[in-house]
This record gives sequence, structure tokens and C-alpha cells, in this order.
Amino acid sequence: MNWQNLHTLIDRYEENYYMVNNEEHDEKFKWEAVQRFQNIWFQGEKTGERFSELFDRATKDSGILINNSMMSPTKGIVKMAERRPEEVEHLFRDVLLAECQTIDELQLHMDCFINEMEKIRNELFPRFYRYKQDRHSVSCYLAMYAPEQHYIYRYSSVEAFAQNIEFGKDLGSGADFRLSNYYEMADIVVKALQEHKSLLEKYEKVILQDSDCYHDESLHLMAFDLMYCCTCYDFYAGMIHLSKKESVKAYTIQEQKEKEEAVKVEAAAELEKEIRQLTGKIEKINEISLLNVEVTQKQHGLGVVVAQNGENITVQFDDGRVKYIINKKYTMRPRFEDDERVVEAFTQLTLLKEKKIKLEKQLTVLIESK
Repeated sequence: MNWQNLHTLIDRYEENYYMVNNEEHDEKFKWEAVQRFQNIWFQGEKTGERFSELFDRATKDSGILINNSMMSPTKGIVKMAERRPEEVEHLFRDVLLAECQTIDELQLHMDCFINEMEKIRNELFPRFYRYKQDRHSVSCYLAMYAPEQHYIYRYSSVEAFAQNIEFGKDLGSGADFRLSNYYEMADIVVKALQEHKSLLEKYEKVILQDSDCYHDESLHLMAFDLMYCCTCYDFYAGMIHLSKKESVKAYTIQEQKEKEEAVKVEAAAELEKEIRQLTGKIEKINEISLLNVEVTQKQHGLGVVVAQNGENITVQFDDGRVKYIINKKYTMRPRFEDDERVVEAFTQLTLLKEKKIKLEKQLTVLIESK
């Protein structure tokens, strides 16, 4: 990802913001088209207007956003809805506009809508290729219906932008298209736009203060407008970037590095958690005091514990002091009144300490390898 290129392009977009939105270029028509769609569509739903008429009126101002001299997807929907009203309306409302849990699910719905509409077109208007739906037109419908959730997609603009900012993930095309990658890139663009406060001030004056424009707080429309204007007005002039192959390779390497780093971080966190748990168990056993406890030992007889450091004790016998490690593997150790419980606890203490030392060494090696 080339962050410098991304912010440079946003700067160029801002420098030309009033120009691209003047009467000659009028790029703000996108926000006007969305607002008109919103006004008409949701009002029409309440009045029970026929789908073909409602869709036609709602998309009238979409203009070159969706249609061009060669293709007219919106007219295609109107014409097909006039002949197959229930089928077309079902595909639009219940398939394309259906609520999806993931971007991948959304792509499946988009593709299903495109494929089913193409079947209808081939049956009704086989010679009218201009009525064909594609991912661009379908993304526009979604963005006009729910602009806070969706992004407009246009292959030429989006692909050029991805290459110039060295996005690193292949957006694909045709059967290899990945909508999730595009939405991920668009989300990154939105976050970058939010950092350009002076641009947002201009946006406030041009768009948000215009009642004819949709007030896009999400900046989803601006993200697409940026990509479109970079291509349309050649904001890429003089910009140096890696080739798509190189940026994808660089991203793959970085992604692998980040994955490995994430695995190390997760492993370190797990080790730290286990060490904390061991420390808690060790502290609990260390709270067991054997001081002044009487013991017996086969060789020295009766004695009293006069010093203790964990499982290490010093016992005072009549014939002198002797140090011991309380562990069941040492057979010459002294015996306590509650011998089985005491010895089991301090044997466990030794094992816990050994395990903690081992884990701490593993953690050190893991941290040093980051």
C-alpha cells in the first residue's frame, strides 16, 4: 500500500474540487441523482406505484452515472419490468436489495441478479445488448438505495486507482472479481479522506449545504468520486507506482509477515497467560508456612522447621541444623504430621517453578525473534 500516493491523489482532488463541481463538469450530479432516487423510491413504495414506473422515475437523473451511448441498463430494467413485472420486481427487491450478512454474500446476490436479468433479456430482447446489466449498474442501484452501506463500482476507475496506490490485493474481473477486496480498499479510502479536514470543509459547502444533494456522511460517494475523477481528470499525471504484479507480490510478502507476526503475538499472549496462571498457583503454595512445625527424621529424630524458602526448609535437630527439599522423590526427607498433603503440595511447587522457567525462556526467544 502506497500511502503517499493515496494522500497525494486526495490532495490533487481537493485542489481541483471546485473545478470538478462547477457548471461545466458538475460531478456533484452523483449526489443529486442519489437524493432524487431516495426521494422518489421511498415515497413511491408508500403509494404502491407500479415498479416499472417507480424505477423509471427514480433513476431519471442517474444519467451518465449508469448509462452511456452504448449501454442503457436502467431502460432495460424498465422495459423488462413492463413485460415481466412480478419477476423483475422480485429480482430487484428480494434478490439485489436483500439484506446480506457478508460482502461475499452480497456479491452472490449481485451476480444472481445479473444472471437472472440476462436470462429475461435474452428471452424478451435478444438483440438489445444495451439492456444488459453489469456490476457497475448493479452497484449504482445498491448505492442509490443504501449509500451509507454500499460503494459504486466502475472497473476502469477502480482498477486504475488500485494500481496507483499499490493496494496490493487483486480486485479481479469477470469470474475472478472480488467485491470484498474492493470494499476493503474503499473503506481505506474513506478513512484517508476523513484525515483531510480542508477537503471536508469544501465538501460541506458544495454538497452538504445543498438540499438537492444527498448528505453522504459516510463519504462512500466521495470515495468513488475520487477514483472516478482521478481517471477522468488525469490526477495520476507523473505519479510513480509499482506494477500490479509487483504490488500484489509486495502485499503478499507483507501479509505473510503480518500473519507470522500475529501468530507470534498470539503465542506470546498465550505464554504470558499460562505464566500468570502458574505464578498464581506458585504464590498460593508459597503461602503455606512450615515455620515452627515439628517433623521427624529417621536419622536425626524430632526436629522443628526454623527457616523456609518455598520447598526448601531448614530443620533444627538436637544434633544440629539440616537443610532439605520437600519433594516426594527424596526419601531421606523429614516427615510431617500431615505428610502426604504437605509433600504433594511442595512437590507440585517444584514442578510449577520448572515449568514457569521453561515457559519464560520460550517467551524470551519468541519476543527476541519479532
